[in-house]
Amino acid sequence: MKAFQDAITDTEISLAKFKSVQLLPGFNLDSIPSRQRYLFRRVKLLRNLLRWRKYTGDLIGLDVLVGRLVDVCILEVAQSGWDVGGEDVARQVCPSFRY
Repeated sequence: MKAFQDAITDTEISLAKFKSVQLLPGFNLDSIPSRQRYLFRRVKLLRNLLRWRKYTGDLIGLDVLVGRLVDVCILEVAQSGWDVGGEDVARQVCPSFRY
């Protein structure tokens, strides 16, 4: 659980820094390949979280982490790159998602 929390918190911090400065080396979401790698890694993290939730239920608060990951870390980035793969990722994560 702690590893998932740390991964999501680190992602939120990186996104906040990117939005404020947009000059971080190695974390440039304006680049299409970087955005795609970022989104696919977050989808992989989401799949792992959902697998854990399948076995533990919401006893350890995984629903909150899933919500944070989807809302803040995946959908915001997917919306900003809708035409370059963001739509596919958003529909994969939330099939009923409407832009």
